[in-house]
This record gives sequence, C-alpha cells and structure tokens, in this order.
Amino acid sequence: MGQTQSKFSSEQLWMEKILHIFWVMIAMAFVGQLIGLITTIYYFPDYIMEFIIHKLLVPTSIQVVIMLITHYLIKVKKLYSTKLLMITGTAEAFVTALMHPNVPGLQLLFLLVMAVFLIFFDKKKLKFSLSINIIALTSLYLFPAIRSTASEYEYVAYLFVLWAGYRIYLMVLERGKEVLKHLQQAAENEKELIVKSAMMERLSKIDALTNLYNHKTFHEYLDFLYEQNISYDMPLQLALIDIDNFKSVNDQFGHSIGDIILKRVANAIAEQVTEEDIVARYGGEEFAILLTNKDIGEAYEMIETIRLHIAAQYHEELNGNITVSVGLKDLDGSMTKESFFVESDKLLYAAKYSGKNQVVWNERKGIMWEKS
Repeated sequence: MGQTQSKFSSEQLWMEKILHIFWVMIAMAFVGQLIGLITTIYYFPDYIMEFIIHKLLVPTSIQVVIMLITHYLIKVKKLYSTKLLMITGTAEAFVTALMHPNVPGLQLLFLLVMAVFLIFFDKKKLKFSLSINIIALTSLYLFPAIRSTASEYEYVAYLFVLWAGYRIYLMVLERGKEVLKHLQQAAENEKELIVKSAMMERLSKIDALTNLYNHKTFHEYLDFLYEQNISYDMPLQLALIDIDNFKSVNDQFGHSIGDIILKRVANAIAEQVTEEDIVARYGGEEFAILLTNKDIGEAYEMIETIRLHIAAQYHEELNGNITVSVGLKDLDGSMTKESFFVESDKLLYAAKYSGKNQVVWNERKGIMWEKS
C-alpha cells in the first residue's frame, strides 16, 4: 500500500513538472512570435496589426486558456490524469502548427510532446500519446491553410516521423527497463554479499554451539575494555566459569548430551547478564564474562545469581543437576592484561579445588573468598 502511494505521489510530482514545461513552451513560442513581429515591422509594416491579432494574440490566448483549464483541473481539482496532460500537450502543439502554417517543421512538435511522456516509463501511456498525436496531425491537414502550404507527401512524411519516433521511444523504454533490471540484479547481488559478509563476520565471532562469543572475540573485547579501564578508570571484572565434573557427563552420557548441557548453561548465563556485559565460551566447558559499569560487590551478586540459577536447573538427561565453579577478579590499574586473566584463572582453580559449586572472588582491598 505504501509503495503504491509513493508511486502515485511520484507520478503527481512529474505531472506538475510537465505542466511547468508546457508553460515554458508557450512562453518560448510567444518569444518566437515577438521575434516574428519585429521582422514583420521591418519588412511588412502593413501586416503588423493582422500579425499581432492572428499570429500573436489569438494562438497565445488559446494556449493560455487550455493551460489554465488543465492547471485548474490538476492543481485545484487534483485530477491527476496523464491522459489529460497528454491531450493538453498535443493541443498546444496543434494550435502552434495551425496558426503558423507558413513555418515549416512545426508538425515535429507532436514528436516533442510525445517524447515528454517518456518520463513515465510506460508503454501504454506512450501508445496513447502516439494515438492522439496522429489524430491531431491528421486533423491539422483538414484545414485549408495547412493544405495550401503542405502536400500530402509532407503529411505522410510527418506521419512516418511520428511512427519512427514512437518506435525509437519504445526501444529507449525497453533498453531502460533492461538497464533497470541489471541494476536491480546488481543491487540484489550486493545485498546478498552484504548478508553473507555479515553472516561470515558473525560466524567468525560466535561460538556455533552456544551462540555466545568465541575465544577470539573474547580476547578482542578484553583488549578493548582493558584499555578503557586504564585510560578512563572504567570498572571491569572478569569471571571465569567452569562446569563441575563435566568430563564425567561426557563419559557417562555421551558428547551429544554434553552439548545439550553446554547450551543450557550458556543460556542460563546469557539470561542473567546485562547488555553491558560480554559473555563468551572460552573453550570446552569453560565460559568467560567481562562485567562493566559495576563495582566488585555488584559483580559478585550477579555471578552468584548465575551460579545459583545453574545449580537449580534440573536436567532430565542426567536425572539430576549440575554445578559450576567461578573465579571473579576485579581489575586495578597496577595489573597487566595478562596478569588480570591469570589472577582470574587462579581464583577459578581455587574455587574448584576448595569444594566446587562456589564463587571465589576478590575485592580491591585484598582477596576475599566467598563459599556457598
């Protein structure tokens, strides 16, 4: 519906532009007639008044009246009809050619009027324009003033020119549509490449099993956030999470069940973190979370909530629950990026080797272990 409305609005805009072109054509014809008047004054002073009336005022008045009617119907009554506009253009050309029978070639104005409607890129509109221009050209030769200055041969010649112009315009339309089709195909191909590129970029950043960031992407974020912490003293914590006794799950139930458990743990973690945090599958059964814009107490509360959430999940495949151990480290300005990770890893090992199913963490003032 919106696309149809947009197309109609565009057609309205072009109709108004064509209306403006017709006004310009009348103005140009009037200027030409003024030049003719100057010539008449110089060469045929006895013919001045007749020229003013029959060659200047009458045709211009008729054309202006036609244009005013069309302008009223289109701009005021909102009668946006391309057929009305085509008839108007043809009528303007007809008046010009009829009122100046001694000027050769004015019949070619019909060809010019038909060319204007190539703007609509529509074969039916072009065919209608051809039809009314042939009718106008034929009607023109019914007037004695035209017949006295032009032969039947010229009529046939102009008729042929109109037909030839129509065929050329058709080829222009066909070529235009062919080019448009190629452009649309190129745009579709480019769109497909963009989508594929985005998918490839995503695949390079995401772990296929858990849909979390992968090991490589985690380190990219760690590099960036570490620099932010050093430069702007932005709070940053790193939590390393390891599923307890996961090897026995794979050994007892198989790797397919192990994959199911990994996905559930990944989802459980992702559900609890905020948009400001980065969650990744670091490798195997180990996950990493970079927590930002929190103090160490807030970070601990979030990680402890995650631990309890995972421990509360019942897995029918295992006929039981699983737990995780977590090492949580707060970054301070004295640490390198490497030591930050190593310290987090040490806290994880402390959690695993001091009973599992717990969060071992530290505050900036010193190390504190929290066991639940």
